[in-house]
Amino acid sequence: MADRAEQMTLDDNLEVDSKATANNVRNFLTFKFEHFQNYAGLNVSDLSVVDDSHLSSPKMDASGVSSHGGINHTESSFNRIMEAEQACKAIYKSIKNCRNNSRQPYQDILTKAYLENEDDYKIQSELGYGESQYFIKKRQALCEFADRFEKWKRECDIAYFDDLHVPKKRKSELNRRIGGVQAE
Repeated sequence: MADRAEQMTLDDNLEVDSKATANNVRNFLTFKFEHFQNYAGLNVSDLSVVDDSHLSSPKMDASGVSSHGGINHTESSFNRIMEAEQACKAIYKSIKNCRNNSRQPYQDILTKAYLENEDDYKIQSELGYGESQYFIKKRQALCEFADRFEKWKRECDIAYFDDLHVPKKRKSELNRRIGGVQAE
């Protein structure tokens, strides 16, 4: 099966459902990101300095095996912590890599919302947008995060994470689903 990049080059009609993608990213940043931070023992203030030299080093049994059934639980726990740290690094770098100018303040929106935990009404006011315009910009920022996260999860060696994009249903696929029955 082709990966997303191959699909994009092969299929000019590949479209993303921006509302569903934004919701998917919002849930990921709200719940998963917090979980990764907690598991890695990182605070948001730690993320700006997280690079390969700041990641934890293993503290394993010298024999490589613990006394519990031949399984090295320390190594397993270390691997999960390393994955959480790499996920935090990829998320942080994705946010900081988003466009940030007067027309596309995506980095500012994502930084304030997910790194500084500011409320939407406060961010909206700081940026000088009305409610409607702010939420359009936030949806665009979340979609851009999904695009940029694809690159950073490869850079941070967590490419196995799911793609955050939600593809649009094609008309031909929707036409097959008449009356709730799906053609095979």
